[in-house]
Amino acid sequence: MFDEKYPEVDPNKKTSKEIWEGRYGSTTGYLFGKEPVALLKSHVGHLKPGKSLDIAMGEGRNTVFLAEQGFESEGMDGNATAIERANKLAAEKKVTINAKTQNLDFFLMPLMKYDTIVMTYFRPQPRFFSEVLRGLVPGGTFALEAYTSEHVRAHSATPNPNLGFEECYKPNEVLGHLKSFQVLYYSELPLGSAHVVQVIARKPK
Repeated sequence: MFDEKYPEVDPNKKTSKEIWEGRYGSTTGYLFGKEPVALLKSHVGHLKPGKSLDIAMGEGRNTVFLAEQGFESEGMDGNATAIERANKLAAEKKVTINAKTQNLDFFLMPLMKYDTIVMTYFRPQPRFFSEVLRGLVPGGTFALEAYTSEHVRAHSATPNPNLGFEECYKPNEVLGHLKSFQVLYYSELPLGSAHVVQVIARKPK
């Protein structure tokens, strides 16, 4: 299932940090707008209310949305410019969030602190899914939306130099990381012109 071969990463390719610094530095606006991802819009009612954490929050569109829905909303990202914009968006929407700059490569999740954890368009090391499980309270929920490798293939005629196979999930890969969760919703259907995986999962009580 997971033995499909993918091109090796070009050693001269920019690091993720360099890519995002370039993206955020190229504009004073919001790169992805101010609206939350489709998964949260459609399924926020299935998330456990309370304290939430948005991992790799970017400019805060999901973090702010969760605050608007009544969550005690926290978020983290490795880019300081993104965090600044997230705080500005929260002020614009008149909600309170706790946003901080964090090197995610060295992040250790606190034990059973969060009712809901969100992770969108970010593909971490596999160990991170164990961190998510650790951070959730029993019965807590996990929401994920991200590109699949099919997205790169479908747009090969107009490739994005900043998005390669290593940034996308392989078919059914996410399911392999969720063996300790109860999967409530799972989809790898196209979303407009994008090919994404969407998941809502729950930590067993």
